[in-house]
Amino acid sequence: PVNSPVNGGNKRISQKDLLFLIESLTREDREKIFNKFSDDFKEIMSRAAIYKHSKGWTHLRNDRILWLMENNPEAREFILKLLKERAEKILELVEKLEEDD
Repeated sequence: PVNSPVNGGNKRISQKDLLFLIESLTREDREKIFNKFSDDFKEIMSRAAIYKHSKGWTHLRNDRILWLMENNPEAREFILKLLKERAEKILELVEKLEEDD
């Protein structure tokens, strides 16, 4: 279910909220995730799909990233780090814009 809780350590957020975060990942972020954890995707993706991803012809869908986060704690930490870096950059830019006002 879309609003089912997803364990985030000792906090819980809905799957909908987690998907909201995943949607903010860039194409480059998705490539980094695939390149680092490509072996994990062999369980759920065809050889053709793996090949297309490895060549950069297609990028990870949100549901595949969600699956990875639910099945690989190391990947979860890696993805959370990417999200934190993106959030920090956004906050930095917003603060600079506010200074200009």
